[in-house]
Amino acid sequence: MKLDHIAIIMDGNRRWASANNLPSYEGHKKGAENLWNIINNIQEFKLKFLTLFVFSTENWKRSKREISFLMSLLNQFLDQTISKINENSFRVRFIGDLSAFEKKIKDKIEIIQNISQSNKGIVITLALNYGGRLDIISAINKILIHNKNFKQISEKDFKKYTLNNDLPDPDLLIRTGGEMRLSNFLLWDLAYTELMFVSQMWPDFDKLILENCILDYSKRKRKYGGDN
Repeated sequence: MKLDHIAIIMDGNRRWASANNLPSYEGHKKGAENLWNIINNIQEFKLKFLTLFVFSTENWKRSKREISFLMSLLNQFLDQTISKINENSFRVRFIGDLSAFEKKIKDKIEIIQNISQSNKGIVITLALNYGGRLDIISAINKILIHNKNFKQISEKDFKKYTLNNDLPDPDLLIRTGGEMRLSNFLLWDLAYTELMFVSQMWPDFDKLILENCILDYSKRKRKYGGDN
């Protein structure tokens, strides 16, 4: 079965740290390191798109200390991305309300998107300060601005106003950490996506688990409402 686009909710960093008697920031640090492992591994599976839930609109509710550490990790990750883009052919893009971040983060995001936009490899989308409901509300507000005659629009037209308007919907969503919910991620895009929930925490998610998820997906028959 065709598989072009995988989306991943990277869950379980703090629980991984707790299970290993480590402070929570060590879980986030390990999770950030694993992100690069998976990005490197996933290119072997000939995918065209990878979308990752990095930081949600709800994550701001965490303690100031944890938020500060997460922003520090994000800064480091962006620095690594800038240095790695020339070594790889992937294109990196970001979705979410980026206005909430400090200037140096926004500047690095702009640099990454600019220098990778002509790359022909896998398209990696990082969802930062992203929420599925925010995406839908934002799309509606754009429509109200541009559709002043209040003409009826189709689903295809609506997608043009969403943050992932230039990408196909994910074929497969993987959520690590054992939780079985979408947590406000890609609510419009996941309408007919195959869902897979794995018990392993994100820091333990590796190439073998990814390969097993892809194998499981290949055995499924996708249905789109009208199918029996």
